[in-house]
Amino acid sequence: MKADPKAALRDRARVVGWGIALAAAVQGAAAYLAQNHTGAVIAQVVIAEFGTGRLGVAWSDPLAPIQSGADLAKRAFRGAGFGAAAAAILVGASVIARAATVGPGTFGVAPLLVGLVISACSAARDELMLRGLVLRALGPNAKFPVQLLACGLAGAAFRFGTQPDATFAAIGFAFASSIAFACLWLRDRGAWLAAGANAAFTFVTGPLAQGTLLDVRATKSLDGSIVALVCGVFFAGSAISYARRNPSSIEAQ
Repeated sequence: MKADPKAALRDRARVVGWGIALAAAVQGAAAYLAQNHTGAVIAQVVIAEFGTGRLGVAWSDPLAPIQSGADLAKRAFRGAGFGAAAAAILVGASVIARAATVGPGTFGVAPLLVGLVISACSAARDELMLRGLVLRALGPNAKFPVQLLACGLAGAAFRFGTQPDATFAAIGFAFASSIAFACLWLRDRGAWLAAGANAAFTFVTGPLAQGTLLDVRATKSLDGSIVALVCGVFFAGSAISYARRNPSSIEAQ
């Protein structure tokens, strides 16, 4: 049975329209709870999960066999390995290139646990909104380069919108890292791999590297230097190569 082009176009328009409203709701929650960062991030991920779910964004391919909790955990932890490795490369390269300095941190269980919760929630929010929703709006017939470009622009726009004074390098890093996460989403045909990578990257470069394990200090932000931009391009290139190792997963989007 042939797909109706007009129906597909109406569906994409609906997704885009509601997606804009959903983005406004997510940002509204952040503004309303500006004095409670943890509460704001949790509220944002709840809104994102509910809204994107209603628009057809799924954590796993709905056409694939149902996986067990252990299988889902494996996907997330495999992504976490990617994200942690990328974070270590960024921190190491920044320190070696003298774009950042490093010293001992002050270990604390409570900051680690809070940081882990915030990292996981912000990762889920970003993957649903900036990758899942964008890919859903593009439709199943979008070409791989178009998917990556759209996700990259969404990530860069989000960074600029939430931090207008971000450096050019920071916005470029957001663009490149969004492409990397989009590749993981496409390779995995779902959010688990990308969300795990995003959460681990955020956790290592945030709570672990900036207080609880190490004290890494950069002029503006760890991802705001030219070194970070080069690392971001490297991450994106590596992720594209990884995604292309399984062409069927890309073609099935």
